Amino acid sequence: MPIRKRYIVKLGEDGCLKIPRTLLEEIGATPGSYVMVTREGASLILRFRAKRVPLKLGKQITTSEMEKLIKDALDELVVARWET
Repeated sequence: MPIRKRYIVKLGEDGCLKIPRTLLEEIGATPGSYVMVTREGASLILRFRAKRVPLKLGKQITTSEMEKLIKDALDELVVARWET
């Protein structure tokens, strides 16, 4: 079982949470890493992905085009959930 370490951090006035740099370095997270946040009751689970996984679509697509496609798809999911 992995070693559990505890860190106490303070939530900023703007709602931002600063994670200690040493902890981020330990898990290999770098600026620009993606984080999936899952809520389980009063707990938050953070899962970091240091690199993007290349997506093969049969054609070249820029990062900004991909981010727009993802944003549009997520917006559609939000609307679909409201409608049900």
